[in-house]
This record gives sequence, C-alpha cells and structure tokens, in this order.
Amino acid sequence: MSDDPQELTRQPWHWEWVPAVRPGEPAAEVWTEHMVALFEEWTSEGLAAVRAVWPADAGTDFPFTSDMLGRDAAKWLLERAARLPEWARLAWGAVFVDGRPRWAPVPVVVEFCAPVAEDPNYLMEAVGARGTEDDAREPVVDYVTTPIGDGLRVFALCRGAEGAGFARVHAALRLDVPPSGGAPSVSTDVLLATFVFEMGLMALIGVGVEQLMQQIADECAPADASSARLGFVAATEGAQA
Repeated sequence: MSDDPQELTRQPWHWEWVPAVRPGEPAAEVWTEHMVALFEEWTSEGLAAVRAVWPADAGTDFPFTSDMLGRDAAKWLLERAARLPEWARLAWGAVFVDGRPRWAPVPVVVEFCAPVAEDPNYLMEAVGARGTEDDAREPVVDYVTTPIGDGLRVFALCRGAEGAGFARVHAALRLDVPPSGGAPSVSTDVLLATFVFEMGLMALIGVGVEQLMQQIADECAPADASSARLGFVAATEGAQA
C-alpha cells in the first residue's frame, strides 16, 4: 500500500452489475463465461507465482485455478442477486492497487426507490447517518455530487455480537433522470449498502462506493446523449428499476 494517504482516494475501481438471472439459465452461463475470462486475465499471473512456490511435499497439487475463481465468484453473486427484491440490483467491484486487482468481488446492494417525500433529507435516516446500534463510533458522512443529483455516503466502524470488527458503508442519491427515448423525466432515490471485514479494504471501500454512485448517475443520463443503460418508471409504492 502507498505511504501517501491521499493515494487511496485515487485507486480505480471496476464495477459491474450482476444480471437478474438464475444459475443454470442460458444468460447466466454467458455471464459466467465472462467472469471466467475476466478472472483469468486478472489472476493468472499471481496464481502462477504462487503455484511456482507450492511445496513439493504438500501432498496435493495446487488447488486453485483462474477458471475456478471466476466460476465460484459468478455462482456466489448470482445466488445473492436472486434473493433481492425486484427493485434492487447487485453490483460487484474490484479495486486496483498498483495496477493489480484486489479484494474481488466486493458486493453492493443497490435499491432504486420512488421518493416518499419531496425533501430528500429523510434519506439521512435511511442510511444511518446519525449512527446505528452496531456502530462502534460516530459515522463519517461525506456528501457526493453527480451531474443529475446529489447524495451522501456514510462510513462507520462497527462491532458485531461476538466482538468482531467490521465496517458498513451506506449511501443515498436523489437523482433527477432527464427524458430519454420517449420516456418522461423521473426522480428516483438510490440506496447503496455494503459491509467489509478486512482492514485494507476498509481504507478503500468509501471511494469505491462513491465511484459506483457516479457510474449509476452516468448510466441513468449518459454525458454523450446515448441511450440510458439504467431506466426508471415512476412508482407510487415500493420501488422500481
């Protein structure tokens, strides 16, 4: 890791959406092969280095392959995404440190909700900006600005029932999505949530979630005027994506 604390805020993240399909479906198989190819690209060099120093007297062959890592990650993410309500999506990310991917996949649940009040301040409570019972100390709140709306990101160190430490990141955006493809403009609230348990990842997850927030805003209203990759319809109750 860099000795410059500011360097942490410049680490790039790769974010993708997990498709809303079930394991075994044709679309799931296509996406799984995409994950296999991605993890082979990312991990083949590192696995080769570890395999080269695997003890000859270990009694077993080196147990990991890039193909295995990609398939296991895809299966795990698809199963998690299948449990979400229809108004939520699962994003996953990987952070690149010194040009190498680390801590992948990091899952983030993203909910797309119809606003329940004109004043978005109620989102402060939705993301635990004033703290939750699990928080070990007062959370840190950062405000986020995107081209089509603003929000906040909350980072808090927490302690579980058995005393184990972890960090939570909750975030919210109020987006005003402009008209696109004949669809009218619409306001939507976006809620994001993830939990991390590794100290090194805790130092990086905040900026990662903020990059995901910016990506969501861009996919709702691309700067190049191309078709939006995330579309919304107004809802009177619940949420819609």
